[in-house]
Amino acid sequence: MRVVGRRRSDGDALADQGRLARTAALLRGTTRLVPRGVYRFSSFVEAEAWLTRTMMRTHALRNRKTSSGSAER
Repeated sequence: MRVVGRRRSDGDALADQGRLARTAALLRGTTRLVPRGVYRFSSFVEAEAWLTRTMMRTHALRNRKTSSGSAER
């Protein structure tokens, strides 16, 4: 077997991953995309459609990054 390159093991990799997760959570603005609970669907297609609609509604209802006054201009 021929080795072309080697990965460097950075001790900061775990810290970088934590920073990325915190940044993503701040940008998302909410910790939950769908309400908690148990849901029953008759098919995977129906479940996927519900999940997509619910996630889109969550994003639409969360706080906007701009105020409504500046969005109208």
